[in-house]
Amino acid sequence: MYDYLDGILGKEYSFKELGRHIIIQYTPQRMSVDFEVQTPTKNKVVITGYIKNIRTNRPISNASIFDRNALLSTLTDQNGYFELDVKKRSNLIAVNVSKEAFRDTSVMVIFPIEAKIGDKKTRDYGYFEGYEEDHGLYRSFWGRVFLSPAQKIQSMNLGGMFLYSPYQISMTPGLSTHGFIRSQIVNKFSINIIGGSTAGVKGMELGGVFNMNQYDMQGMQMAGVFNAVGGNVRGVQLAGVGNRVFGEMKGLQMAGVFNGVGGNVSGVQIAGVGNHVVGQVKGLQIAGVFNKADTVRGVQIAGVVNLTKDASGTVQLASILNHSESTVGNQLAGLANKAKKVKGIQLAGIVNIADSSDYPIGLLNFIKNGEKSLSIAINEDSYLGLQFRSGGRVLYSILSINRALDGNRPDKYAFEAGLGAVLINRTKFSLRTEIATRNYLTEKFKSLDNHQSSLRVIPAFKLSERMSIFVAPSLNYAERDENSIYGGSTLWKAWRRDRTRNTFYGGGMAGLMLKL
Repeated sequence: MYDYLDGILGKEYSFKELGRHIIIQYTPQRMSVDFEVQTPTKNKVVITGYIKNIRTNRPISNASIFDRNALLSTLTDQNGYFELDVKKRSNLIAVNVSKEAFRDTSVMVIFPIEAKIGDKKTRDYGYFEGYEEDHGLYRSFWGRVFLSPAQKIQSMNLGGMFLYSPYQISMTPGLSTHGFIRSQIVNKFSINIIGGSTAGVKGMELGGVFNMNQYDMQGMQMAGVFNAVGGNVRGVQLAGVGNRVFGEMKGLQMAGVFNGVGGNVSGVQIAGVGNHVVGQVKGLQIAGVFNKADTVRGVQIAGVVNLTKDASGTVQLASILNHSESTVGNQLAGLANKAKKVKGIQLAGIVNIADSSDYPIGLLNFIKNGEKSLSIAINEDSYLGLQFRSGGRVLYSILSINRALDGNRPDKYAFEAGLGAVLINRTKFSLRTEIATRNYLTEKFKSLDNHQSSLRVIPAFKLSERMSIFVAPSLNYAERDENSIYGGSTLWKAWRRDRTRNTFYGGGMAGLMLKL
């Protein structure tokens, strides 16, 4: 395989095997290593030396020198000089040298041989598959503030390679039991007193203030303030303030303020203020203020607003606004809903807006291919009214203002709101049913205490494509006039109400309807 790749790509590329991966790197440069070994104590070895460019003989700065088994690492200075303290565990160690654009070099260091069996234990290592595609943590705000330039250089030199360790303890990212190579180690258990930076977690990580992982986190991660993960999260992520994941998240993510994910989410997101997902959400989003995602398949619940490009099959609930740029399943909002196509119900306190929505419920509904009409009608109680109907092809809302033709009455005006449904809609005939409630006002527009509720059936005959005439029978319940001195039980009447008693009665209205 190596001969085949070498023949295709040439000598300027290098190949190395990491686990199940073959890593191909462009490495046109070569380096030389000159070193010395000092043994100041029986169990300690100090390796010093210089790294140079073979072609130019110039020193190479910021090259990574590391012992993979001992989890030790350092960088060369501007003169190419390095110094690596190694705890002597055996008579033979491999010192690895890496630098971006240079071919990796390994140097075998042999110590004086003692008459005993050395420790042959080696550490597992792996490779982060997404390294070449994205390394967003170092380019982010979190990386600029909490990671040193030396750590970034170390990461570039070693590429996506990382080592495994059972545990680590750190005070800050610079004070760790793993020393300078800490950012290239995946731990099973990690404790960061203030904060720490590692390659990743496969188990549990606890941080007093923050946790930062260069690659993936699998298991549980908890921090007093924030968690930042450069790769993917599989498991549970909890933070007092915020969680930031640059890859995908599967599991549970909870934060006191904000959750942000650069890929897809499969699971549950809960935030005190907001959730923001660049990709798709499959599951549940709950936020005190807002939820925002590219695509949602599940449920969005927000204290203020839900925003998404596509939410087919999704339920959106918000106290103020739901907005889907494309399709949505159901929308429920205290103020307004907006979508291109609604497959289910739109329920809003004020207004629904959509290109297509058959079941909108709100005071106003602006549906592109739905119902919009004005009608003028007179009812059995001599009120002349102007009604505005707006909605979808099935459900619509009614708003009406009415004036009594008889001037000698306290309830001079009436305001009506209700909900209607289109039962039949043919070329020459339509049939609707409506429920409505009416509030009465005095001549000075003071609200009266008596109200009326109505159930109407409206057969309409179309005079033209836009004009219809209708006569609508109704069943009504009206409360007696508030200034009436006569009481008594509820009365049933066939026609018109009794103003002195609460009345169930038959009524009707007739008028003209204009399609807008």
